[in-house]
Amino acid sequence: MIELFQRDGCPSCLRVRRKLSDLGMDYVVRNVPKLGSERRRLLELGDSPVVPVLIDGDRVVRRSEDIVDYLEATYAAPGFGDPTYGLTRLIRGASVDDVEAAVTEALKGEGFGVLTRIDVRATMRQKLDVDHPEYRILGACNPPLALRALTAEPGAGLLLPCNVVVAVQPDQSVAVSAIDPGKMLSVVDRDDLDELAGEVRGALRRALAAVTV
Repeated sequence: MIELFQRDGCPSCLRVRRKLSDLGMDYVVRNVPKLGSERRRLLELGDSPVVPVLIDGDRVVRRSEDIVDYLEATYAAPGFGDPTYGLTRLIRGASVDDVEAAVTEALKGEGFGVLTRIDVRATMRQKLDVDHPEYRILGACNPPLALRALTAEPGAGLLLPCNVVVAVQPDQSVAVSAIDPGKMLSVVDRDDLDELAGEVRGALRRALAAVTV
């Protein structure tokens, strides 16, 4: 059984709880007060007592981003949003239209505007007479971050905007997956862009975590 040591009102803890819920996973919440048995157990784990901390069997994972990465790599449904190049959430109990609207609003909160929108289902139906599942590609751009990328490497425009996919899955959940900027900019082979890639990745991850429907 997975255990999550956390504190109510902690944004990083909320991000981890959302990921666990998106994956449909059972877990036990251990609220950590300043005193008490849960606090003592957290201290016994060693290193920093800062929450969130996730225990999965013998594995102890700290920091919300590391926990989310671990959960994606270990438990994400195969076949969509390969965690080696995408940042993915699965949202259940909501329509694709509502999820798309929520994603657009969450991206706006991190400074991204949606410049392009491709309705893959409509295109496949019109061009090929194929009934493809709902699949939408949003081209998201954060102008200040894009300017930094283009100033450092003019050819980086070939990799812009950052695509975000909103797609219905076979179980009727809705996948939201953003390109991992670290993987995307790695093709440029410029070490000085690593910091920028990290900033964009953090902004996209926060936007995905903020999606509520």
